[in-house]
Amino acid sequence: MDSDGGERLPSELDRLVHDLRGPLNAAAMHLQVLRRTTAQDAVARQSVDTIQEAINRLAALLPAAFAVVAIERGPAARVSLRAVAERATAGLEAGTVTLAGGAWPDVVGDEALLARGLEQLVRNAVRASAGAARPPEVRAEAQGDAVALAVRDWGPPLPSTSPKVLIRLAPAGGAAHRAAGLLAVERIARLHGGALAFASRDDGAEIRLVLPPAPAR
Repeated sequence: MDSDGGERLPSELDRLVHDLRGPLNAAAMHLQVLRRTTAQDAVARQSVDTIQEAINRLAALLPAAFAVVAIERGPAARVSLRAVAERATAGLEAGTVTLAGGAWPDVVGDEALLARGLEQLVRNAVRASAGAARPPEVRAEAQGDAVALAVRDWGPPLPSTSPKVLIRLAPAGGAAHRAAGLLAVERIARLHGGALAFASRDDGAEIRLVLPPAPAR
């Protein structure tokens, strides 16, 4: 399964995950032997437990890592960012998120894949804004030589605006709800020649999917 609980991995990547789990399973079996032989040594037992936790975590992360690698861009076409936003929010109840007015520039890319990335950002923003007086907002705007789809939420400030801190395969701690799936979103952005950018506010945060604009008509 992919990191969002979606479609299965391509068969070749699924086989790779299976092959990589073999050595992990072997290591886990040998740890069981060590656990029995170190039962009376508290320090050694703690080390064995720590190694076991690391192996379990690595085994759980493998499918998510390969799911990100499996993301590919389909045929490109000129598409309005408004269409991307509408597609990404189509399944939400009215009032869950606001689409701002104004101009919505065009980009060249895979509309479905861009909508998938934006949908993840919107889901994160909805979770972060739980209990807030206003819903998250999605808007499009020019940003220098690029355009951006900005998702503004009304949750707590971000712990950092560094992509290296926020874009992780499995975020730790309370920030997981805000950073869930960002590695996949970043790959979608890069497949379109773009990137993710972050801004933190006293009353929430903004995550931008920055993309090259479509050529002028």
